[in-house]
Amino acid sequence: MHKLHLPVTVTVGLSGSRDLLTVEDLLMFLDEWPAARRGAIREQVRRLCLAVYAGETTVEEARGSFVAFARVMNVLEPTFDAVPGYDIEPPQALRD
Repeated sequence: MHKLHLPVTVTVGLSGSRDLLTVEDLLMFLDEWPAARRGAIREQVRRLCLAVYAGETTVEEARGSFVAFARVMNVLEPTFDAVPGYDIEPPQALRD
């Protein structure tokens, strides 16, 4: 299992929203995507998610690509992603 650092929340029809927590969740969502709406962007994101298993990309790169896809497809739920650099470990001087 390849856990995401931050979940991605997407709209799933009339049933509300769903939190995607792993690369496997991202792939499941992409596989459930309606066949009539599939295209090159979805396929590229799916390949990038699969590349995590081969060690050709990182989980966070796959997440970023999926977030961009979800935003373009208008299914990304607004969430409060951490500010870049916010969740890094503070310098030693600040931990003492």
